[in-house]
Amino acid sequence: MTLSAAVIGLGQIGSRFDEEPSRSQVWSHVGAYQACRDEIRLVAAAELREDNRAAFRVRCPDVPVIANAGQLFSTVAPEIVSICTPPESHRELVDAALASSSVRAIWCEKPLSTSLDEAEAMVAACRERGVPLVVSHVRRWMPIWQHVLARIKGGDIGQLVTLRIAMPNRLFSIGSHAVDLALMLGGRVTALKALPLPSLTEDGEPAVAALLGLEGDAYAIVQVTGRKSSLVIEAEAFGSEGRLFVREDKSSVQLERFEASSRYADYRQLGNAEVAEAGSFDGESPFIAIAREVATLARDPALPATCDGKSALAVQCVLAELLRAVETFND
Repeated sequence: MTLSAAVIGLGQIGSRFDEEPSRSQVWSHVGAYQACRDEIRLVAAAELREDNRAAFRVRCPDVPVIANAGQLFSTVAPEIVSICTPPESHRELVDAALASSSVRAIWCEKPLSTSLDEAEAMVAACRERGVPLVVSHVRRWMPIWQHVLARIKGGDIGQLVTLRIAMPNRLFSIGSHAVDLALMLGGRVTALKALPLPSLTEDGEPAVAALLGLEGDAYAIVQVTGRKSSLVIEAEAFGSEGRLFVREDKSSVQLERFEASSRYADYRQLGNAEVAEAGSFDGESPFIAIAREVATLARDPALPATCDGKSALAVQCVLAELLRAVETFND
């Protein structure tokens, strides 16, 4: 059975990232639905900006597109709704989607909101209506990070001691990815310290480094590497038995285990590295994987989601604390 879908917001993540000639993967909701035509049929879209609507008409000439998202549900009855607008508009659009009896699953871009109260209300509303909510913390679907998680959980570096997640500035656009990776790989946050970085504020979003206490006496560092144009996405995990070093751009995971030191008695040092390639940007897009999962959940809402409302709320709680640190710093 083919499911119908609508996309609200046709900017970069909604559709236009796929226009970039250097991208070898689908990196948008529209592109993901087009790649899943066997399961999902795109039936409508909504977008405020005329230039984005015009680009979408070229890409999908047979799919109606309107300016007012509020009117979408009066003209079509989608079973899946993608919300790809700025986070401050997510609450209103989730409520509009839930008011439509046709909607069976919602795929929402991260973060859920800029407000923790609104994020909690969105998750509660979806739970009450029985509609699965999938949140695009996209790295949870990427093979390289699934590989790293399996190695940590499998004990390749022993008991986790410390985790470093390194990404550029912008607390909500990129920081949400960094926080989500810290939680995905390290577990529940038990304590938090924040360091605002005013000189790296960009696009109206603050930059904040963080030290997170994790369950099991481990801790994580959320490292801000610089401005958005200098793209660094990497992680380093130290455990009782060794270290993992991960570079997303190289799709590489380097494992070094502790060995008896040849120089210092009663000490261990890191041995030779084992390097594995885990996934590739030339492989299947995580957006396609998300679209297929959303379709599965629309058919069977009892199944677990890779990143559901509860997981997204855990990220939102950390973001709220980091934003509070910025506001306190500025007072």
